Amino acid sequence: MQKRVVVAGTFDILHPGHVYLITEALKLGEVIVVVARDKNVLSIKNHPVVIPEEQRRYMVESLKGVKRAVLGTEGSDFLSVIEELHPDILLLGPNQIVSHEEIQEELRCRGLETEVRRLQTMYREFPLTSSSAILQKASNIIRERES
Repeated sequence: MQKRVVVAGTFDILHPGHVYLITEALKLGEVIVVVARDKNVLSIKNHPVVIPEEQRRYMVESLKGVKRAVLGTEGSDFLSVIEELHPDILLLGPNQIVSHEEIQEELRCRGLETEVRRLQTMYREFPLTSSSAILQKASNIIRERES
């Protein structure tokens, strides 16, 4: 039986870094993606998403290798959706600011034997491998056109 692997993130503007994370997760087992809720992103990152949550979930679920994509829970207990999914592995992205050790401990306290791993490498084969970089480039292009 394949292991269940969960990855989570905003997935605002899909880019090669997202594909890389999912591809690496697929090497570990069946991939389920948790897509962050709009309100949570605003609260954590202090800026709104570009793409609404249901559209982001739909796009992520359409990616090759993704078995299922679900919306995260609203509010501060983002691990409750992990409890519901009961994965074997939670794979964190290399730039996610959460503490690997704290999440591992919290999941154990909740009775889950989920192994928490962190992808160690960033995908650098293309220049635009973050939503922020894509938005910055788009902003620069718009400014140039307006000048």
